[in-house]
Amino acid sequence: MLTRPRWALAALLAIIGVSFAFVAVHVESYTRLSPIDELSHLDYMFRAPAVLAPGDKVEQQAMYEQACRGVDAPGFDPVLCDRDHEYDADIYQEHGFNTAATNTPIYYTATRAVAEVVRALTPTGSLFVAGRLASGIWLALGLALVYLAGRRAGIRPAPLLAVLALLPASPAILYPSATVTPDAMGLVAGALVVLAALAWERRPGRVRTAVLVLVCVLVPLIKLTNIVAVAALVFYLAFNRHRQAASERRSDEDATDGPDETRPIPARQRWTTGAVAGAAAVVAGGAWTVISNSRNHADPDDVPDMAVRFAVTEFPWNGLLDSALIMAQPLSQPWVGVGTPSLLFFTTTVVSLVLIAGTAAAAFFSTGTPRATVAARAMLAAAVLVALGLVTMGYVTASQYFPLPARYGVALVPGMVLVTAGMLRTRSSVAITAGLAVVVLVFTAARVIGLP
Repeated sequence: MLTRPRWALAALLAIIGVSFAFVAVHVESYTRLSPIDELSHLDYMFRAPAVLAPGDKVEQQAMYEQACRGVDAPGFDPVLCDRDHEYDADIYQEHGFNTAATNTPIYYTATRAVAEVVRALTPTGSLFVAGRLASGIWLALGLALVYLAGRRAGIRPAPLLAVLALLPASPAILYPSATVTPDAMGLVAGALVVLAALAWERRPGRVRTAVLVLVCVLVPLIKLTNIVAVAALVFYLAFNRHRQAASERRSDEDATDGPDETRPIPARQRWTTGAVAGAAAVVAGGAWTVISNSRNHADPDDVPDMAVRFAVTEFPWNGLLDSALIMAQPLSQPWVGVGTPSLLFFTTTVVSLVLIAGTAAAAFFSTGTPRATVAARAMLAAAVLVALGLVTMGYVTASQYFPLPARYGVALVPGMVLVTAGMLRTRSSVAITAGLAVVVLVFTAARVIGLP
């Protein structure tokens, strides 16, 4: 069994501590609602564990928060802030429709539960603020799970921590972790898939197969776009001929990315498990979509603005091409421009490029790392095919097209961290990556502390 050096645990706790400190300062300084549907997500969290239906409109508590705080977008300044005032949902964005109503209540119920604990244990009296801090807890959990997955995969602590330390500096990670959005669980979702897959590889029995399938059902139910992590798993199981054995070796020095050629998993077992896991995820996501659509009670003459804004009359071939690679670079967009633009651009670019470079190196240029190569190729293939599928599904089911945001691929980040860390095989490469992490963390601290 792999040892866990105390310094590595201390470094992990430091990374988690810094990330939560960033979240806390961000929440304190960034008081406006996010323009990325936070009104709807907030309303769903306030009403959890209730299951919303398409056609539901936001209720008074969420409208009050927006009226008092405003939205980080032109034309949405704070207005009348009065708990006794009866707000009219029709004058809010999207005609007041809750655009998150098609989601399951899993994220919102879990976040509401954590937020209530935060509110009980801290001076925070606002459920809105507690909900945002709960997203920071999901980030902390995600970082811990990614580290655990990396150790289970046999990756040495130093390169793993060097790459992991980049994540809190990424605006694409920090922003959703300081607002109310199901994307805050993206790291957790992706890491759960990786952990379940590694456990199955070690002992591919019935119990671990069932756990793997259950995880693959849960992940897209948190948010449908998380299915990209399941797609990557399916491709990985289909083409990886080598069994994970690093976690069974005696020390960190013995743990490498090399395959255990003496104990391969039969191809039929790999293909069957991948097919069952993938099918279960698709059926779960599809079943929820059908159930949700069947509960739609919206007036056809009163629809959200987005239904008109994104409507198209012919298949978006150009959009299909534009969106093909976007999910393969999940941290390349900062969500919303918050803070000093130059610092925002630098930290976004550095973190994104490191993960993209590491994944591409493993997929196309690495030798002697067959499992990492298969994993990287599986993630890239999943990112492209799921992106193409989402664009096509949007047109076929709703005659709509919108440019896919990079954040739809966030569930791939844990796998990208692992393969990137696996590519750091020399002390100099680890030192350079760790140095970059320190620089972007310092820049992020300056950006967050400098928020108005």
